[in-house]
Amino acid sequence: MVNPSPSIDQSSSATTVTDLNIDSLVHCATYLNLRDVSSVAMSCKYLRRAAYSDSIWKRFSREQWPEQISSSFSQTSSMREAYLARHTALHKFKFSDPLVADFYTEPKPYNHLFLNTNEIIFSQSSLVHMMRIDSFLGGKDFLVTLSDHHARITCVRLFPLYETSLFRSETQRNENVLVTSSCDHSIRLWWKGNCQRCFRGHNGPVSTLSDKLLGDGSGKIFASGGVDATVRLWSLSSSGKRGQHALKATLYGHEKPVVLMSVAGHKTSLLVSISKNSKVRVWDTTASSAVRSSCCVGVTSVPGAPVGLKCHESLVYVAASSSVVAIDLRTMQKVFTTAFRQQELHSV
Repeated sequence: MVNPSPSIDQSSSATTVTDLNIDSLVHCATYLNLRDVSSVAMSCKYLRRAAYSDSIWKRFSREQWPEQISSSFSQTSSMREAYLARHTALHKFKFSDPLVADFYTEPKPYNHLFLNTNEIIFSQSSLVHMMRIDSFLGGKDFLVTLSDHHARITCVRLFPLYETSLFRSETQRNENVLVTSSCDHSIRLWWKGNCQRCFRGHNGPVSTLSDKLLGDGSGKIFASGGVDATVRLWSLSSSGKRGQHALKATLYGHEKPVVLMSVAGHKTSLLVSISKNSKVRVWDTTASSAVRSSCCVGVTSVPGAPVGLKCHESLVYVAASSSVVAIDLRTMQKVFTTAFRQQELHSV
């Protein structure tokens, strides 16, 4: 009988994964998913060193956030820490992953800032800039500048396209038009990057616009207030580039420039306006009268210079100087006044 071959001790010659250098291990890890890499990191200190490599976590970051600007990850000591910090922040606040990007404009003050469905809208002096988000992400030309105004823009509003004469089909129902007022005495309606209507009627700069449309059903209108101390009502359904026949009424009663206005929450035909001398007037825009001042259905005043005005249900909140006054529009009685000591308010 042939004796079996003596056993060979291979323990001294066997090669293990830890015999590979770090670069080789990192390369192998490029074929692993996040869960597998995390498991590798828990096995031993040597493999953890490879699993924590910046190149591995940079790949995970690009896969998770392909549009993320890479420079924003450089503020932490490692790519892994940056990835985990961002993941934790998103989970904590429970919002969809935001885009982080820097966008530089001319060094001029911003007067207004709005977020539309796919656009960021802001004004500087007489210009309106529209930044299209999908074009920005796609690497295309994303900035449109509207330059038809000839003086500082005073107010910016977004109104539903279907309330205007520009509405053509149901596919446009979720779109908005942009309406701006200016010190050049005009109001302009914009859509698809172009001025579609120009409304003129104020005898001076137009200082403010209603925050919502007035009325129910079809034929809704918007309001404007001017330095000429008038409130004017405009139809969005009028046709013509110059907005002919758009002016529906001119309301008189204010003695000083109208600076702010808001539509009542409990009754959309009521408009609240306040002038520079802090006089508050409530207008019933459905009233038909030859004397337009008779459309005023309520008057009161607040102390201090007005800085903000906002309606909610049957109340209107007026911020003036360092206090906020709540007024019941049904009785025109002041419900409460909240004062802020040694602090001046800027908006409401």
